[in-house]
Amino acid sequence: MQTYSHLLITAMAGAGLAKRGIAVNTKAFLLGAVLPDMALMVLTIGFVGYYRILAPDAYPTGALFGEVYDDFFFHNPVWVISHNFFHAPLILTTLMGIGYWAARQGKRWGAGLFWLAAACGLHTLLDIFTHHHDGPLLWFPLDWQTRYAARVSYWDVRNGAGIFAPIEHLLDLSIIVYLVWAWSRRRRTRTADPPTSQ
Repeated sequence: MQTYSHLLITAMAGAGLAKRGIAVNTKAFLLGAVLPDMALMVLTIGFVGYYRILAPDAYPTGALFGEVYDDFFFHNPVWVISHNFFHAPLILTTLMGIGYWAARQGKRWGAGLFWLAAACGLHTLLDIFTHHHDGPLLWFPLDWQTRYAARVSYWDVRNGAGIFAPIEHLLDLSIIVYLVWAWSRRRRTRTADPPTSQ
């Protein structure tokens, strides 16, 4: 899914958990929604900058996001580690466990780590089912090959993106409308409540 879709879905999930009285660390939760994609964004900007600006003659003919980019994405250790660290279920489960344990010990950073890893996990779960051939490595760092081949790809028109992308953006719009409505409702409620006398 698009990174902004992950952010919106996580914001909606956080609002739902808070409504049920669960103390969500909102900043960590929202950061975890986008953190898994940050490394690839930086690497891609560097890739485009190098081959489009610094060394355009070094790039072979063809689409910019073709064989060379795919080779980096699937085989370059720096790219594989950077992109998959915060997508890896084994790593995220471990971080959630550490965060939970630390929070139970009264350490302030524990809850933040738990909710950060939980949001990264939600991001990963969504990615597993919206990437046809380029989803997260399921057993990273133990296995650098195994990915789930989802029936749909959020970006590849050869695998249903022409249908999925409009649905994703409709969902995004619906979540934005809901979050704005919920925020304005809470604000009106706070304004309507008279201040308590001391």
